[in-house]
Amino acid sequence: MSYLKSRCDQPLVDVTLGQLLDDTAAKWPEREAYVFRKQGLRITFPELKEQANQLAAGLMSIGVGRGDVVGWVMSTRPEWIALCFAVSKIGAIAMPLSPEYFLWTSNNKEITEHALQKAKLKVLVMENHPASEHFEGTVPFLFKMFPETMSSNSRDLAIEKVPSLSSIVIIGDRTHENVFYNLEDMKTAVLDDTARRRVQLAQRQTDCHDTVFLTFTSGSTGVPKCVEHSSHTLINNSGLHAKTIGMNNKNMVLHSIDLTEFPWAFLFSLTEGCTLVLPSDTPPTASEVLSALLEERCEATSFMYVKTLHDLVNDPALKTFDLTFLEQVTVGGNVVSKRLQQDAAAVFPNADILTLYGTTETLHLATTIADMTDVQRQSTVGHLLPHLEMKLVDRHGQIVPLQHEGEVWVRGYSVFKCYRGDEKKTAEVKTADGWYKTGDIGILDENGLLKIVGRIKDVILKNAEIVYPAMVERVLQTHPKVLDVKVVGVPDPANVEEICACIILKNGHTLQSQEMREHSEANGLLEEFTPGYFVFMKSFPKTSTGRKVDRKRIRALAMQMLALQEDDL
Repeated sequence: MSYLKSRCDQPLVDVTLGQLLDDTAAKWPEREAYVFRKQGLRITFPELKEQANQLAAGLMSIGVGRGDVVGWVMSTRPEWIALCFAVSKIGAIAMPLSPEYFLWTSNNKEITEHALQKAKLKVLVMENHPASEHFEGTVPFLFKMFPETMSSNSRDLAIEKVPSLSSIVIIGDRTHENVFYNLEDMKTAVLDDTARRRVQLAQRQTDCHDTVFLTFTSGSTGVPKCVEHSSHTLINNSGLHAKTIGMNNKNMVLHSIDLTEFPWAFLFSLTEGCTLVLPSDTPPTASEVLSALLEERCEATSFMYVKTLHDLVNDPALKTFDLTFLEQVTVGGNVVSKRLQQDAAAVFPNADILTLYGTTETLHLATTIADMTDVQRQSTVGHLLPHLEMKLVDRHGQIVPLQHEGEVWVRGYSVFKCYRGDEKKTAEVKTADGWYKTGDIGILDENGLLKIVGRIKDVILKNAEIVYPAMVERVLQTHPKVLDVKVVGVPDPANVEEICACIILKNGHTLQSQEMREHSEANGLLEEFTPGYFVFMKSFPKTSTGRKVDRKRIRALAMQMLALQEDDL
């Protein structure tokens, strides 16, 4: 039957983020923890510990205590990581917010207010951004978001829409210090013995099972949900994932995406003692990734989006450099086509190309590993990580046989605690005995390897056939002119739904629908699974958080392009 319980001789550890930092600083006092290439900073573990203690004391001085939520909106910079540990040391809760979600989309105001209310945000830290074509600037934005700040003469705020919010801290602006605190003052204030003892006392009262981290789902099914995780979950998941793939023997590891996009990856440096290299303060370009790889001689990557890997392997400059020192590339976030894996293997000849599978609610769940065959690595997401249980079930919750499709359910230490402020939605996806319903449809084989075939909510019903978009996308993605593809169902009077492939082409290429149909047939896609429509788009709309493509909006755009209506059914 499709049930698996993974085992491991490495026990789970009970330690908080703050204690982990202190222990790591003592263990590796000379070792660099992070390299921030944009800022030209290289930070050792003891230096990070001191920064965290400094910020912890500063946060306590403005009233932050155990259980309070500190949120921040900033680019990839040293303060992002120092704040995580500072907040943990005093028993508070960290909540990094995506700038794209919080700032750049004007119609997100009500969604953002709702999210901050749910989280019970106490302190908001924001990086100062000047006015630009698409953004009015940080201070004007804050005045608009929280009108009370325009007339306030006190840093102790009273915000009607977010009553829990008492303080706002700015990074890099001193023009409104009567209303907003400045993070630089907290970083440079004298950390005397009294303040240090206060931090130490607060840290001794923390527990590794307390909520320490809040992160938001992508919003692909509606308003983003606020997910609670503990130090116990974050630290063990990071360490066990690294051990499984062999990252624990790497010295320099590249982190190629924005910190807020993959907010627990920063822990690899502490759980493994490696140096995490961050190429840019914003999502890095292929050129910035390549420069970081070459100049820092990175042996592995922590995580890389499919598009980043595609842009990198197709960069003409790549072929002129010797990249034999790179031993491991971890990729995920989308379908990793066989062609892309082969292209990556060609330009990174000594690197294992590994696929990572996980969710916001469970962190990392499964990964491919080096000793799997090429076919296994290209067709599955690998083995379940240690100390977890997994079962695949039918619509009645009954376990299905091996090699049969079923919804993936998981249980174990890495499953989230709850959706903050939403017991009803938590109960919808998390059973009383701890099983989390991922919403993913998978197949488990006799070797314990998991294949993901689609999402329940994305299923297309074409006549009597159940069609999973991912199954079709894997085939279409292999076309050499296709950059990205999303498959949706659109109304059809004869079939209930017809399959529509929405395609983004690589620069400089054109493509006809008939060519795609011929490609589908040549690559083994059955006629009933071949799209009836092919539409070409320049980009895909994103969900409200900006983290995932919005299939609902893609479907609406496709219907508009095809002049279809819901009543066409």
